[in-house]
Amino acid sequence: MENMPNYKFCLRLLGCLVLALAAPYFTASSAAAAGTDHQTSSPRSDAWLQSYLALDSQLPFSFVYGRRPSSEIVKTWARKVQTRSLDGGRTENEVTWTDPKTQLQVRLTALRYAGSAVVEWTLFFKNDGNADTPILEELQALDVSVPVAGSSIPTVLYSRGAGGMDTYSLQRKSLNQMEDFRMSNPGGGKTGEAIPFFDIRMNGRGLIGAVGWAGRWTISFSRSTKADIDLKAGMANTHLSLHPGEQIRTPLILLLPWEGDAIDAHNILRRHVLTYHTPRYQGKPVVLPISHVGWGGMKTSSSLRLIDQLSKENLGFESFWMDAGWYGTDRTVAEFQVFGEEDWFLHAGNWRVNRTAHPDGLRPISDRAHAKGMKYLLWFEPERAVVGTPLTIEHPEWFIGEDAGEFGGDVKRPFVKWRLFNFGDPTARQAMINLMSDLITKEGIDVFRQDCNFAPAPFWAQADARDRQGMTEIRYVEGLLEFWDQLRQRHPQLILDIVQRGDLDSISRGVDLSRADYPVAPEADPIGNQVATEGLAYWRPHFGTIFQIRARDDYHLRSGFAPGTGFALFNTGGTPQQVGKFIPADFPFEWVRAAIAQYKRIRPFYYGDYYPLLPCSSNVDCTKNADNKNADEERSADFEWAAWQFNRPEQRDGIVQAFRRSSNEEPVKNLLLRGLDPGRQYVVTGPEGGSRTTMAGRELMQQGLHVEIPQKPGAVILFYAQTK
Repeated sequence: MENMPNYKFCLRLLGCLVLALAAPYFTASSAAAAGTDHQTSSPRSDAWLQSYLALDSQLPFSFVYGRRPSSEIVKTWARKVQTRSLDGGRTENEVTWTDPKTQLQVRLTALRYAGSAVVEWTLFFKNDGNADTPILEELQALDVSVPVAGSSIPTVLYSRGAGGMDTYSLQRKSLNQMEDFRMSNPGGGKTGEAIPFFDIRMNGRGLIGAVGWAGRWTISFSRSTKADIDLKAGMANTHLSLHPGEQIRTPLILLLPWEGDAIDAHNILRRHVLTYHTPRYQGKPVVLPISHVGWGGMKTSSSLRLIDQLSKENLGFESFWMDAGWYGTDRTVAEFQVFGEEDWFLHAGNWRVNRTAHPDGLRPISDRAHAKGMKYLLWFEPERAVVGTPLTIEHPEWFIGEDAGEFGGDVKRPFVKWRLFNFGDPTARQAMINLMSDLITKEGIDVFRQDCNFAPAPFWAQADARDRQGMTEIRYVEGLLEFWDQLRQRHPQLILDIVQRGDLDSISRGVDLSRADYPVAPEADPIGNQVATEGLAYWRPHFGTIFQIRARDDYHLRSGFAPGTGFALFNTGGTPQQVGKFIPADFPFEWVRAAIAQYKRIRPFYYGDYYPLLPCSSNVDCTKNADNKNADEERSADFEWAAWQFNRPEQRDGIVQAFRRSSNEEPVKNLLLRGLDPGRQYVVTGPEGGSRTTMAGRELMQQGLHVEIPQKPGAVILFYAQTK
């Protein structure tokens, strides 16, 4: 086996229990010099596995109980081990430790996967006694010591959260001795600072990790000694006592140790996420629709005319998207969103249809969309309710905390108060499940879009007692997952669009059709969409984006191509004169029609293996906009090319996307492809099947594919397929 990993490195990397649940040998090897890219792993030794399950001294988690660290006390507790085979080549290992004095049970439920080095686990705590437990605090679902390999300085690769042009951009943090680094989601809602994925890299070896927790999570890296990195992950704050019979869960942890080629390791992760953390329909991964995005204030009559026009032009949209503004008291609303003037946030929590805009409800719109072959997407924000909306008056006990202000901090907007709907309350949660389920059925909703335009964390803190810190968040997150699961169970074909929550638990249940708000702005730089695709494709294969269309601008449009894509054919900040007219008569429908057809041909490739082909496709420096664009000093993003490849080895084909940015002076690049069979021939064509080039796989990987983009900015898409 090529690039067999060092046994001692594997042994120290994850600690006894975690390594026991992963493969004893693993590799993500790249044989590019020989002309192939394969990921391989060796068989396990079950006897070796059981021997490590028998040890207590090194656990992959930690906590403090009654002011004593788990490393001291758990080894004296009774232990029970169970192993069972699950479907799909998965094996579940469950280890339970019980405190003989207080009857606190600590249960680790871990999954390992046939032919994979990935290991996942969730930690549970249950009070099986008759009295409240001592204080349980500092819960770390992940707490391991990662050995430093080689003499170079280890680096942590991660991606930013949703923000500006650098949304989801790849970041690298060096870990020198005595340095600390922390990733977190302090607000508990959308992932604003970073997504909970990381890769510790060092001398051709590393550890990829991810966290599942739709709340406040933290991941910390501390190199207190030269030899090791202390890696921890869990909730931001826990200090609580469990009542008799109570059980809580902690964040889901995923680890993938690797050795060999880092990009191959990330493709192992992508394939794992596609199989086990991607919503599935009829046994297949979700297909993210191409959507026409519109404002929710648009009247029924206007919406019907727009759907008819989209259908008449045969543009190929698959979903009719109705965003915020359709609900609340009966009132006249603007049909187009004008930023800073809309009133949608004043009615959040009042999930009744505005009958002034929609006299017969929303069903006529969804029926017309269905008749024209499109799904119907509707926006909600069920976690927040403005004080004074009916539900806050009828059931104030279903809400926690309170905040107030000009929404978005804009003093031109009205001052409002809002509260957090308590998904941790079983009665409240069931009522919300019933309410939303009834609306889904009544209004014909195919895609349930859940937004979160505030930070829930302060509300959770307000509701916690002194000896129950973290409990409100735990129950809330558990309830939120149940809410999503129940909606899918009641409506098996429903697509959940969970906005910008990028943790494992959330992406396992829903998609994110708008990974960031930045591209929606009319002045947004297309590089922002390129950077977001680069930064997310490293970690997962499904995500979407929305943006405003720019007629006949191929560079802008192709920058927005992603596994899911949505845009509007008219300016969302429209004028009253546009109502009923919508798209100008001279609009280039043929251009849009061809672009959407091209996108649909590209879309399946996004689920393949991902390879960045140029430094700027993985270099954070390329996202910086320097005031001085002197190439001898700091280089800005628009001086570069970006290019990547999505390869489907099973189908023996793939695509290459390349972008020449506005200040670049190189019309030609040579791109070294990956993942091909060196001895077979490949035909390379443009999107319209124009110029054809036939090259051997070895040539494409070792000499490269000659790509020319005469104009700047410009973008090309190339297809390749192995000859028969």
